[in-house]
Amino acid sequence: MGRIKILTVLSHVGELHLTEIAKQTDQSYSSAERHLEDLSDAAIVEEHDYGRVRMFKLNLENPRARILRQLIIEWDKGPVPQAVQEHA
Repeated sequence: MGRIKILTVLSHVGELHLTEIAKQTDQSYSSAERHLEDLSDAAIVEEHDYGRVRMFKLNLENPRARILRQLIIEWDKGPVPQAVQEHA
């Protein structure tokens, strides 16, 4: 669930530093850091270091990251209208 929260925040906000990601996702710093390292290893997230500040954002050059972002944004829009559900 921690990674999903991180992906959701980054999908809506763009780029954030590690401390803010941990805060916005209600995770400890170390948990957020571990999830971000895994997402970075999978090339879903990019890390940029600005001195002592570590910034993270979705790697939108990766097709999987683009699909995840699109899915999250659509999901957050709310329920699918009844007419669409009936034709699915």
